[in-house]
Amino acid sequence: MTQPRHLAEIRHADLIFPHQTNHQGSYFGGAAMAEMDKVAFLVAARHARRPFVTASCDKLDFVAPAHLGDLVELTGQVRMVGRTSLIVDVELAAENLLTGVRHICTRGAFTMVAADRKTNPDRLPPSPDAKPDFAASPPGYARTLQLVFPGDTNHLGQLFGGNAMSIMGKAAYIAASRHTRCDVGMAASDKIDFIAPTQEGEMLDVVATIASVGHTSMTIGVLAEAENLLTGERRKVGEADYVMVALDENGQPTRANPLG
Repeated sequence: MTQPRHLAEIRHADLIFPHQTNHQGSYFGGAAMAEMDKVAFLVAARHARRPFVTASCDKLDFVAPAHLGDLVELTGQVRMVGRTSLIVDVELAAENLLTGVRHICTRGAFTMVAADRKTNPDRLPPSPDAKPDFAASPPGYARTLQLVFPGDTNHLGQLFGGNAMSIMGKAAYIAASRHTRCDVGMAASDKIDFIAPTQEGEMLDVVATIASVGHTSMTIGVLAEAENLLTGERRKVGEADYVMVALDENGQPTRANPLG
């Protein structure tokens, strides 16, 4: 069976908040590099199903800035594989949520080394024959990936529910903004069901899509799945419906773009 496209690629969307900007209101380079390194790790781990560490990063040229409030979307793919290391190409693009104008900000090549190379003599799997087609994701869609670190968890080593709700709400906001191309506000969360926990070290994969559109409001369905990066096992961990309202320049409800 053919693997669904969103499972065969790594694609991560996020919003630029004030704490990620410099004094000029543009995306801080260190924050961008941290997100790119995270994507490189996810690509490497999913390719080989082994733990990795970053060995080096080729020169990064920031050809254009991203600004406060922009969407940033990162994609990564394996370019070259050696015996215990591989190179992951990562691209970072920015998109203005109100206009839809999109541009490439930077690209980089990250060399990732298998962390278990001293105890695991197996050669890494070869480079994939097929390369993913990283066209811009469609309007009304958002996918965000979160690697669960110790600071994200509760005392049981599981992703804290408040952090999960924040990630799911952000994905809903991005999908709604990209659909209607105006400011949006959260009106309600119709339901949030946590089905299973996400463990420390796993990848939380959150996808948001527009389910229905009324006069000024939109219902966004959000699905959250966890993936064990070493085994590839995936399971549904949460789902939610959010109601977002389209807002005009004065913060008042305005007509939302219809579906279709």
